[in-house]
Amino acid sequence: MPALRGHELEAARIDLVAAHAYLTTEEGPLHHRELIRDLHSGEGRLLPYAGCLASALRRLPSYRGVALRGGDPAGPEPGVGTLLQDPGPVSTLAGTPALPAGAAVRYAIWSVTGRKVRQLTDRPTGSARTNEEIVFVPGTGFRVLGVRTVPAGPSVVLLRELPGNATAYMDGSEELSGLDLKALAHLEETLSREDRVGEGRGWPERCTGPVGQDG
Repeated sequence: MPALRGHELEAARIDLVAAHAYLTTEEGPLHHRELIRDLHSGEGRLLPYAGCLASALRRLPSYRGVALRGGDPAGPEPGVGTLLQDPGPVSTLAGTPALPAGAAVRYAIWSVTGRKVRQLTDRPTGSARTNEEIVFVPGTGFRVLGVRTVPAGPSVVLLRELPGNATAYMDGSEELSGLDLKALAHLEETLSREDRVGEGRGWPERCTGPVGQDG
């Protein structure tokens, strides 16, 4: 990581190891499923791990654009204006015309500070037809902007990533702000070009499943 040198790199080392473990561990206590289970249950045993992961993610380049996450199309559809606060990291794939095979898109998120993690994975940079993974820091809030229904396909929940202090959105209001409407337009435009499921590699398991808990 050229941007980190000397003392700064040494200080970041443990954080970056934690992020690498989250992205690459295939089994054991540092597997992403264990971290998500711990944080969603409130057990707290892996809070230090989550803290290091969050610190590492904040050191990585941010991503502004549409991020997609697969999931169960039969899951509940939150109402417009609902605040979803996820205690764990949320992994997604950058929106591109070539989607992975397997699970359908369940969530489309307008990202402002989601983090690009390619340099911490074991995949070679520039792998052919590999969607870039984008990870949101544990505790990120999302606002539901709507649900897009696709003919002969699953519905897609449209979300906007919220700033770190999301208390202004916790009043239950369904009225969308100007920022919400801009994000919604970006999401709709992207999804209109991405209704087909791609071929080849499937979704990484980290990039599927429900997002957040009702705030």
